[in-house]
Order: sequence, then C-alpha cells, then structure tokens
Amino acid sequence: MNIIAIDIGTSNCKAIITGMDLKVFKTFEYATQPITPKQGWNEQNAATIFKEVVKMLQQSINFCGEENIACVSLSAAMHSLLAVDKNGAPLMNMLTWADLRSARYAQALEKKNLAKKLYAATGVPVHAMSPLCKLMWLKNEQPAIFRRAHKFISIKEYIFFKLFNKYIVDHSIAAATGLLDAKNICWYSDALKLAGITEKKLSELKPIEHYETVLLPSIKNTLQLNRAIPFVLGASDGALANLGSGIVNANNVAITVGTSGAVRITSNKYVTDKKQRLFCYYISDGLYITGGALNNGGIALQWLVEKILKEAFRNESRLEALFKAAAGIKPGSEGLIFLPYILGERAPVWDENAKGCFIGLTETHTEAHIIRAVLEGVCYAVADVLQALEENSNDIKHIYLSGGIIKSGVWIQLLADVSGKKIMLNETADASALGAAFIGLKALGKVKSIGDAKMFLQNVKTVKPSAANHRIYQKYFAVYRSLYGRLKDVFSELSALP
Repeated sequence: MNIIAIDIGTSNCKAIITGMDLKVFKTFEYATQPITPKQGWNEQNAATIFKEVVKMLQQSINFCGEENIACVSLSAAMHSLLAVDKNGAPLMNMLTWADLRSARYAQALEKKNLAKKLYAATGVPVHAMSPLCKLMWLKNEQPAIFRRAHKFISIKEYIFFKLFNKYIVDHSIAAATGLLDAKNICWYSDALKLAGITEKKLSELKPIEHYETVLLPSIKNTLQLNRAIPFVLGASDGALANLGSGIVNANNVAITVGTSGAVRITSNKYVTDKKQRLFCYYISDGLYITGGALNNGGIALQWLVEKILKEAFRNESRLEALFKAAAGIKPGSEGLIFLPYILGERAPVWDENAKGCFIGLTETHTEAHIIRAVLEGVCYAVADVLQALEENSNDIKHIYLSGGIIKSGVWIQLLADVSGKKIMLNETADASALGAAFIGLKALGKVKSIGDAKMFLQNVKTVKPSAANHRIYQKYFAVYRSLYGRLKDVFSELSALP
C-alpha cells in the first residue's frame, strides 16, 4: 500500500508517493506563481492551486492504482488568508505570509500595548504575516469583501472544502493564525474581537490526524475513484518539516536555509519568549513547535548575484567561484557587516520596515568581501534566532541543517564558525511532505505517537566549528545584534518617505 503526501508551498507544490515504510519512490511537482503587482503585495490564485493539486492527485492515483492507496495526507504553508462567499468561491486572491499590506495594523497593536497579550495567548508574534493582522486590514481597507465573506480560510481549508464541502482546519494551521488560544486549543475570543469576526466566520477545529473519506461526487468522478480513501488533514509545512526530519524533542534543533530560513525545535512545553522573538505553535499529542522564521536566507545571496553582480544565480560553476572567493577573505570580512533584511524580517525582530544594509564599507573592500559579508550576514541572522531559542530552552544539543545551504561547504563552515556548534547535515528530501506521510500513518493507527518520527533523524556528515574563527565571530556577532536596535527608527523613517 502507498501513501500520497501533498505539500502546498508558496514557491511550489509537490506530491510524493511513499510505501508504508515511508520510503519515497515517486514525486510530482509544479512551481507556483506569486502575484506581486506592487511592493509588499504577495498573492496567489487559490483556484489555480486547487487545479494543480487535483492534477497531482490524478497523476499519483494513476501511478499507484487506487487499490494500492492507503491514504492521502496534506501539508501546507502557514499564514495564508482567503475570503470566500456562501458558495465557497474566492472573493479575492489568497494573501500569503509574505504580503505586508497589514503592517500598519500590526504596528498599531504594538503601540496600543496589545501585542504582548496576544503573543502570550496565541504564541504568534504580531506581524503582517499573521492572518489576524490581515483580517484587520481587510476589514478597514476592503470592507466590501469583508462584509460579503462567508468564511475566512487558508489554502488548505479551501482545498478541503472543494473536495468535501466542509470547512475544517487542523490545529497546526490554526495555531499560526494569531486567532487560536494556544493553551486551550480553541479560538481566542479577544483576537476574534480585534479581527471583527466570530467563530462562525472560521472553520471547525480538528486534530491533524483527522480524515475525511466522502469526496464530492464531481471530485470522485474527476479522480476516477471507486472506493473511499482517507484524506488526512495533516499540518503546517513547518511542523511537518520538523517531523519529516526526525526533530521530535527539544534536544535537537532543525535549521533550514533555503530561499528563506527557519530555526525550530519540537517541545512538550508551551515556550514563549519575554522579548517576543519566537513563535510557538501547537501540533498534536501535547507537542509544540517553537522557533523563528527568517525572510532572508538564500534570497539575500540571489539578490547580490542577480541585482548587483548582474549574473545568473542558477549558474552553479559561477556560484562555486563566488564561494571560493569568499573563502579567501578573513572571518568578519575585515570589518564589513551585512544586515540581511532586504525583505524586512520576521524572527527575531518581527519588523516589516527592517532594511538590508552594509555597515563598515570602505575603499579596501572588494567583491569577495561583499560576498562573504552577505554569507556571514545570513549566518548571523540564523544564530540570532538560535540564541533566542537557547535562552528559552537549555536542552539544545544537536543542530541538523538542511536546505539549499548544504550545497556549499563554505557556507556550512561559516554557520558552524558563527554559531560555534557542530553542524550535522540532514539531507532528508521533501521533509514537509514526508512529515505529512508520517501523519497519514498515524491517522491509520500504524504508529502510536509523533515521537516515532525520530526514525527520520539522520546525520550524513558532521562539520565542526573552528574555535579560532568562532572567537572572532563572537565579537562581530555582538556588533551585529546591536545594529537593529540602533537602526530601527531609521528604517521606520525611510519606510515613511515617498
């Protein structure tokens, strides 16, 4: 028997087919296209994504044969928001986590001293990514859509509605909305009041293992299915990436650096940070995922290569040459520090107005210095979140690294030197989809607990830090950490200029 796991991301959607041993033997995927007509806007067409999900289901079912399918399980990106009418038709394009139009509503909550209370109750830092802030923006700036909306949902909820004509949301996706009471696992009334809605405007809460089997007749016909197959709700891509990498306790931290980045642990404690630097989202079985997401990972290097150096980012031989040039520069780039907030930033500063900048630039700095400074800047950003995690969870012992960064030995070594920790490479492919497949097994009763996901933990290679380089980086990191506080008001002033 096979499991079909579908991961709905903001850059691409993917379907993997595994056996009951969770070994992947087939993948289907397609790239999603963001709609970005203006700076700060980031939308997607929900109907188009649903069509592609149906295509991947058709491909997967045809590949497996329906008699060989044990279940379908889903993963999806967090923080999306879609308003639909009474028929379930979208009234707008879906807003992704990267849409920043609600920034001033997030900032207003900060000024009214409501952010701390909201964070303590929901585990979600107040930021434009949050559906809570998006709802406040929609209510005030798109009132016609807000009034017409029958439901406010995420992309995964939209897909389940199109499949089953039911509005249901798993605890994990709901936990990232800023609307869920993270301790009692119910909708949080104070947040609903701020958003101007009641529970009736939201989906029914369900565990991540919940599944449905009665597809709409039209969908069943489209997929050419003759028998009932469980469709498991699954969870958020971040939570499932931890499970799919085997990170199931607070001793291990998963660090992913791709286009963006993330630093996450799995814990049986509801861990919040006094400085509101970290998120804490419920998963299941009394477990939470705690950490921080970064806007600026590999995208910072891509910006430098494409916009400044005017070269192709996908040219692997050229990239290798750039990494080699950077490796020839001393740690600290001879006094040059890059603050990598070119897309604003989420953790640990949660500031949509944050800007990227070079500090310490002199006539002695070359292209190689600038490249190394950008690589170091991303490592500083990761270490900044890691340090916040360590301040709140003293149990972290091992770092497992994944994402595009693992293609560069130079960049991996920089992260080890900056953090001062051994880096274990985790090459688990499609971790979020694999985590979804695991939840499929749990829904079917084939595994007892989320802790069984430790089967995925792997260490392909260990990279040790240089003690001498780490001592140098400690001094630079101290300067890096002070920069945002010094420049925060400047960033705000720049954002207000025409």
